[in-house]
Amino acid sequence: MNISYRQLLSSIAFIFASFSVNSAIVTYNFNGVVSEIENSALEFFDPFDLLGEQVTGSFTLDTSAPIRGRLETGYYWWSVHDNDRPALTSSVEFGDMLFRLNNEGVYQAEYDEYYPEEILEMYDGPTYDDGYIGDGISLKDYARQTTLFSNGNIDTTLHLSFGFYDLLNDFLAFGEDTLLRDEMPDFASPVSWFDNDLTSDTQSGGGSLRLIERVDDVNAGVTYPVDSTVRFTLTSVETIKVSSPSIGALLLLTLIMLSHFRFNLFIRRKFK
Repeated sequence: MNISYRQLLSSIAFIFASFSVNSAIVTYNFNGVVSEIENSALEFFDPFDLLGEQVTGSFTLDTSAPIRGRLETGYYWWSVHDNDRPALTSSVEFGDMLFRLNNEGVYQAEYDEYYPEEILEMYDGPTYDDGYIGDGISLKDYARQTTLFSNGNIDTTLHLSFGFYDLLNDFLAFGEDTLLRDEMPDFASPVSWFDNDLTSDTQSGGGSLRLIERVDDVNAGVTYPVDSTVRFTLTSVETIKVSSPSIGALLLLTLIMLSHFRFNLFIRRKFK
């Protein structure tokens, strides 16, 4: 296949446009133990089977696009992310069940927002206010799926959240952009958090998964046969950061593409 010089330049421009210098994807991998089961309607989660079971999961946050938020105090930043594409994907596993939430926020064109929204929170301690505020992060994700049947539909919604704080270790910090302009703090900061003493309040974390089924039947009306929640205590959280290619790497890729193009052009001219 022959590629023109103009096509090559277009490809290079596309590569540069596809990556932001500051873009990054960070994944929070967490572990924990099921601590409480609540069934408000039918028993979806069995307490006898799940209490004490190991929990594993993750939240993946795409920070390539700015997420607007607010610095409420000198140590607390929060965002209700409902005015742009979803930035979180998440999953949780316990017992023999696995739940995935894959950017399934529902877009409402009338209000130009996604609903329900994702929630991000960060606390910058523990040096603030003589150590009474710890470092911490809290994330909340949402997904909804609709299943149609002859007389109506079933909406299944999932709410997954987790949060942790630490009064001993200082691994999070607000930069000048956050403190002066409310910009999003660095959620990609390395985190390696362990709660080795679940009876102590110096380090603590937890989360929950809530599952709701809403049935809209033309004959029976609207019912909620399932509204169940699994709560868990966190034992560890660790981050994995995937950054976009550096400018140097992109330039090297460009030089390789140009060299390859010029070599192919030379070969075609020589043996034409």
